[in-house]
Amino acid sequence: MFYFAYGSNMLPTQMGQLCPGCVVIGAAMLRDYRLVFNRPFAAWDGCGVAGIEACPGALVEGVLWDITESHRDALDAYEQYPTEYGRTEVIVTTFDGRTVPAFVYVARPLGTFRPGRRYRDALVEGARAHGLTPEYIRFLESTPTED
Repeated sequence: MFYFAYGSNMLPTQMGQLCPGCVVIGAAMLRDYRLVFNRPFAAWDGCGVAGIEACPGALVEGVLWDITESHRDALDAYEQYPTEYGRTEVIVTTFDGRTVPAFVYVARPLGTFRPGRRYRDALVEGARAHGLTPEYIRFLESTPTED
């Protein structure tokens, strides 16, 4: 099954720990959604973490992973599904032009929060590791942080 990551699960090291043996498909885009920071997360210093929300014309870049059911179970536990995050089916477009059905986690919003610098830097690192566009990396780098 395919999983689209747009937050810290873009990090190869994090996914390697959470889902040993998962396979990266590559960079991908999710159209008509935007990146938001709409809930705090204790594992990231209690600061805001990434979520997505529908927004016509917007675009979220991220990473498409091929995972197993046991990997999804591990991700469910990490993402605190279904209480903190829900899952939804989406269609993503890989950077080489393929359209792929995938699932994505969608935060149950609690407000607007700034990410911590460590979290924001993790997003930038994951984006660079997978060759997201320079424009999107600059967007991530320009995200104001709590600290």
